[in-house]
Amino acid sequence: MGIKNYLSSFILRFSNVKFQDILIDHHKYLGKRENSLNIYNRPPRNMILSPFNMIFDPMDRLLIVNFEEDPIYYSIELQIFHKIDKEYPLVVMYRKDNMKDIYYTNEIVIKNRKKMVTDLLTNVSFNQLEDIEYKFQFDEMGLDAYLFLKDKLEKEIEFKIKENTPGRELVSILAPIGEVSKKPKYFPIVFLNKFGMVIKNNTEIFVKIHGFLREAKEMPVRLNGMKVYLARYSLKPIFSNWNNNFSGNINPIILNPPTLNISDENITFSLVKNHDYYEIEKISGKDEENHTVSFEFSPALPNLLFLRSNLKVKGRFSCIIDEIKGVFAGEYYLTRTGDTIEFSIQPTKGWQPFPGKLWLKTYNWTSKIQFYDIDDIKISSYWQRIKG
Repeated sequence: MGIKNYLSSFILRFSNVKFQDILIDHHKYLGKRENSLNIYNRPPRNMILSPFNMIFDPMDRLLIVNFEEDPIYYSIELQIFHKIDKEYPLVVMYRKDNMKDIYYTNEIVIKNRKKMVTDLLTNVSFNQLEDIEYKFQFDEMGLDAYLFLKDKLEKEIEFKIKENTPGRELVSILAPIGEVSKKPKYFPIVFLNKFGMVIKNNTEIFVKIHGFLREAKEMPVRLNGMKVYLARYSLKPIFSNWNNNFSGNINPIILNPPTLNISDENITFSLVKNHDYYEIEKISGKDEENHTVSFEFSPALPNLLFLRSNLKVKGRFSCIIDEIKGVFAGEYYLTRTGDTIEFSIQPTKGWQPFPGKLWLKTYNWTSKIQFYDIDDIKISSYWQRIKG
């Protein structure tokens, strides 16, 4: 919700922004690292301990249009959801008084999202309408979209966009979230697969607010050498919160019968066996649209339950989204002292379409795991922003 805030500021800075599929060499970066058996000194058991969580916010398509000269609004966000074999729209109207008006036709798209929305956004109104007319298609000529609704003032909101660019190409990007939160509650994964900015040349476009035509805002920079509007869309957006801040008890996951693949909550674990110790090689989560976000570790994440004391382990991870490997990557660090494990994750590698400090390097995840007994394990974990 409020994806516009993620996508506006970073694309307004440079004379010619270049979007392209630039990924990390997943296999080369991870290598083939393995853990020594010497990191363990406790008897093995058929169980693992996971400090991870993933929450998804599934969406089918996303379109955001900015416009100028309206006294009330400055942007429209159209989201499409696929629920129970039907499509449902949700519209966010961004107002100049910092209010966000949310419109929908069916509670199914909002009932599980209201808390998340109110956590992220302030000054939000929720408005259910009998009908929202919309079209959101993409073909060999580009985007073909339309929206019509009556806002809570009972006045008309309308736009139309029809690109006419033969062989229109789209890219995939991990949207930079550098300015959203100084005290993040999670690591925000906003992956825009099949992403495009609306090309100005040969495009039919209009925005009509309360009976008045408003000028679609143009980008002050060129995109891959072309003039574009500040209107952007993704045909396969994927949103996930990785490792929400958490304090409390965590329980071991029992491998009964012993297996190298197990699911717990909404995460699937791919394990490797280091002699009799099970280690986590990969974790995967899946949303309602069957999009997956995975993290592969090298060496495999050691079995936290049985590590010896006075130990330090350093490894790497790489993110896979659907079948796209190396979306971003980084390092993990483990230290065990007595009955306490300190575990941290630092994203370090990725791509962004503008120069400067890599936004994801400003995020660091830290956790402290305290062992009182096999049935009494506590964790305190949080993300923080790093300066400099």
